[in-house]
Amino acid sequence: MKRAFREFVEEKDIKAVKQIWLECGWIKDIETDGIYVKDYFQASEDALVALINDEAECAVKSTKGIMQYLDERFDMAAITGVTTSRISRKLGFARELTAELVARQANAGYPLSSLGMFEQGFYDQLGFGTGCYEHWIKFDPATLTVPNPTRPPVRLGIKDSQAMHTAMCARTANHGSVNLLSPLFYETEMKMTENGFGLGFFEEGKLSHFIWGKSEGENGPLVVTFIAYKNKTQFLELLSLLKAQADQINQVCILEPGHIQLQDLLKQPFRSRGMTAKGQFSHESRAAAYWQIRILDLYACLAKTHLNGPSLNFNLTLSDPIESSLPEDSLWRGIAGDYAITLGTMSSAEPVHQTDLPTLKASVNEFTRMWLGVRSASELAISTSLSAEPGLLKRLDETLRLPKPFLGWDY
Repeated sequence: MKRAFREFVEEKDIKAVKQIWLECGWIKDIETDGIYVKDYFQASEDALVALINDEAECAVKSTKGIMQYLDERFDMAAITGVTTSRISRKLGFARELTAELVARQANAGYPLSSLGMFEQGFYDQLGFGTGCYEHWIKFDPATLTVPNPTRPPVRLGIKDSQAMHTAMCARTANHGSVNLLSPLFYETEMKMTENGFGLGFFEEGKLSHFIWGKSEGENGPLVVTFIAYKNKTQFLELLSLLKAQADQINQVCILEPGHIQLQDLLKQPFRSRGMTAKGQFSHESRAAAYWQIRILDLYACLAKTHLNGPSLNFNLTLSDPIESSLPEDSLWRGIAGDYAITLGTMSSAEPVHQTDLPTLKASVNEFTRMWLGVRSASELAISTSLSAEPGLLKRLDETLRLPKPFLGWDY
């Protein structure tokens, strides 16, 4: 089947895209939820559709973001929606249209692209590597060992979306932290939160730290979808707000913030887990690696890579599976090739092969995971096709000693 791809045009495509979202289960009703689809696409920096009989049957979109890498910040394109109608599935539309979007991101100068996956394997075909395990924690707020609140918070709503977006973008930045830069995208995420509410605190006239989420029923669960803070004091104050809800709420669900173990702040977590295992409000921790990322510009990424480990030089033979999903006339065809790599306080890539250096063979999926610190070279050599002599793997492990990356923003 001949592919017909083009940019999303609201006047032509919004009705069809709403139908796609309904068929995907992303909205429940075209009339009541359709306005959110329009807002999401207006908030997107780039959006494409695939046509069947001149009707949009597959749609992809992305928005601009920033990712923290140690002390550096990288521009990043976040793919925030890949949706396919019931009549266009298993025809390759989603894969090829997403590949086209990734190529546009690369041509626009983004060094990184990221997305949330619906299943392991599909986006691997486009060079995306799986991120770290993220932890969803469910607990009784009464078991938090933090003090009770010392002051009342301020109620937050949709009218505060701009202030909340600003606070999210100013929150403490860990390795791997992501900010999505569109205030309209954030506002739409808030509007899509059923029974959404927020609690927060202002300092010097500005919203400094807050939680946003939803409560399902009289006794919960209370699901925290966004949390922003700049320091330990603010974080503990937000936890005190959750503890205060224990008079009524039996369960809080929260994506564990990066580099914090909430178990440290829970009283008798194993006893609570055993006592509630078969109950409605069980206490549990669930891990899932649901986001993926890939390098689009190897030179740009390594130019801003400053590592504390010993310097290392090696050859890299890099493969990129996205090439087979791109049309022959695509200006960008991935980043496969042979490179001479330097890693250290100053890192770089050169498009040459040096005969006196050891060689690492990897796909862009695997190299991105190693570079970001998701898994070490030695670990990837066990579970993936990444390969090198043992000495080089060991030296890569020593040089790329990185904190685990956590996004802190679900998309």
